[in-house]
Amino acid sequence: MALLRTESLEFVPPDRCLIGRSRGCDLVLTGRDVSGEHAVLQWDGARWELRDLGSRNGTQVDGRRLGAGERVALAVGAEIRFGRESAPWSLVEGGAPQVMAVAVEGGARVVGEGGYLALPGPEAPTLAVYQDAAGQWVAEGEGGVRGVADRAVVEAGGLWRVHLPAGCAGTWEDGAAPVLVGSLRLRFTVSRDEEEVELVAWAGERRIDLQVRAHHYLLLTLARRRLADRQAGAAAADEGWLRQDDLRAMLRLGEDHLSISIHRARTQLGKAGVADAAAVVERRPGTRLLRIGVAALEVATGL
Repeated sequence: MALLRTESLEFVPPDRCLIGRSRGCDLVLTGRDVSGEHAVLQWDGARWELRDLGSRNGTQVDGRRLGAGERVALAVGAEIRFGRESAPWSLVEGGAPQVMAVAVEGGARVVGEGGYLALPGPEAPTLAVYQDAAGQWVAEGEGGVRGVADRAVVEAGGLWRVHLPAGCAGTWEDGAAPVLVGSLRLRFTVSRDEEEVELVAWAGERRIDLQVRAHHYLLLTLARRRLADRQAGAAAADEGWLRQDDLRAMLRLGEDHLSISIHRARTQLGKAGVADAAAVVERRPGTRLLRIGVAALEVATGL
């Protein structure tokens, strides 16, 4: 993601960030020498570009004033001034934009990881925003899964305006191909008393150590169902599906706790750099059926 910093403020911009004095801007500045719509900062797919919008008092990058309408690519560390007298901003991080949301009241920001956003936050989420298998942005909550548009307002413990990047930003590391759920191999190691579950994911030769976590038992349960269906000769498309109510009963979890476990499993993979982390738990459209989204599975005992 990108990060702008000034003397007393840090700001994470959406992939197209309008800057100026107008309350309709994404980054609202109060200086009297700043125009209503002063400049725009935009991700072009590979880098961040800044464009002056014909402001009266100009936009400067590293001491050079931009011409009206001029675009300039920003390097990390670039110093930016909007107007003649305002405090300088610095681009301190220059990564690709992430899915994010801004609270309608108060302006609090929540930034997703690996293309997965949990609202109102990862500790007690009620709504998830992510890209589905077709690349469409969706919001998933108690009412099911529905499409969501850039800058739409959603309800999740308050009203949030979502900002959706043009592409999914999760990657393993700079310059590497994205790591996708479908390419993973998962190895579960379970203690003999079933109290602890360790999980390691492999993407080719890349090892992702997901350690011991309580939410791994949810994934383990889904993995066991998928492996059992496979052994019984089920078609690949039919492997592993469990009704949500049956899964809750098996795990002895309430509806809220099941959702939290799903969110935590997805969030952990997103933080690890998996681009489509939401796909680790699939939902069959129009039903309450769930399954693990990884086909390459191994379960061992021995913690």
